[in-house]
Amino acid sequence: MSDDDEPQLAMETPWRRELPEVGDALRRWARARLGDGAEVGDVAEPGNGLSSETVLFTVRSGGAEERYAARLAPAADVYPVFPEYDLAAQAQCMRTVRERTGVPAPEVVQVESDPSWLGSPFLVMRRIDGVAAPDLPPYVFDGWVLEASPAERARMQTGTLEVLAALHTITPDTADLSFLARPEFGDDPLLQQLGHEHAYYEWAREGVSYPLIERTFAWLEARRPQGHDAVLNWGDARVGNILFRDFVPVAVLDWEMAAVGPREVDLAWCIFLHAFFDDLADRFGFAGIKDFMQRDDTVAEYERLAGVTVRDLEWFEVFAALRFAIVSVRTSTRNIAYGQADPPADPEDLIMFRHLLEQMLDGSYWR
Repeated sequence: MSDDDEPQLAMETPWRRELPEVGDALRRWARARLGDGAEVGDVAEPGNGLSSETVLFTVRSGGAEERYAARLAPAADVYPVFPEYDLAAQAQCMRTVRERTGVPAPEVVQVESDPSWLGSPFLVMRRIDGVAAPDLPPYVFDGWVLEASPAERARMQTGTLEVLAALHTITPDTADLSFLARPEFGDDPLLQQLGHEHAYYEWAREGVSYPLIERTFAWLEARRPQGHDAVLNWGDARVGNILFRDFVPVAVLDWEMAAVGPREVDLAWCIFLHAFFDDLADRFGFAGIKDFMQRDDTVAEYERLAGVTVRDLEWFEVFAALRFAIVSVRTSTRNIAYGQADPPADPEDLIMFRHLLEQMLDGSYWR
């Protein structure tokens, strides 16, 4: 493949704030919140993330040094991926996970609700050192995951599934998860998740119809499974939201899609997101990673670790594809709004994996 044929997946992100301005604002914030002697330095961006910004920084005060990461809600004047960013709920998720499990969720230091500092609220966590599987370009194209040995990737997969199994021990019976409830969409957690996706689609589409997404809603509603346990759903459960050290998880990040629902919601999302990246590699002529997060092996390992039987996985894979399709539409229309892409003749081409979703609906995806 020539340089001209390389997929142009990395791009400028005009919805992100300028790092020097963020640094200046954090310096003012630290002096006001942490004392006049607080000095902020080493301000940097870690990389991954399409919906909100993360900024790394160091605070030195009284001879001590603390290293932090700040998660910023989008500024009011940008094109957001989600209609709301409940940082307090994200913080509560991380605190609950730390209290109830050994999963390495970051320690939340402060939820800053005053938008005057950075133009939006933000939460501050203690920084954890590690590396994430990159999204841009995807880890199946290049980088440390692709270069790892099969044994190292197997350790990475096991660690990821251990995270899911531990998170799913948190249930509404063992912890207060009422802050994640969506009673306006129904009594059943899965019904609440479907209703939430309906509302998200209506907001994200901005009056444009996507028949494929609407057919997917109909497919899901006609086949909605019953009798699944409700657990804490991480929501954006994938290797790109974990920091690893020596292929072992050391930080579990990005809780903005957290909810209560069946464990299969997280498992299917994890499987489908890797399948999406691997399909992308195939389409661009890369080898991809075929010994990692594969459907049957992943399910068998999760069942062993969690001591459960996974049920109705095909339904949950379609649900994962639906959720990602709406996110895909939103991020693609944002690129158009910022002049980074032209609108396609067929709006459904904004769904980056349209062919996979079509295959799911006709049943050929699993054959």
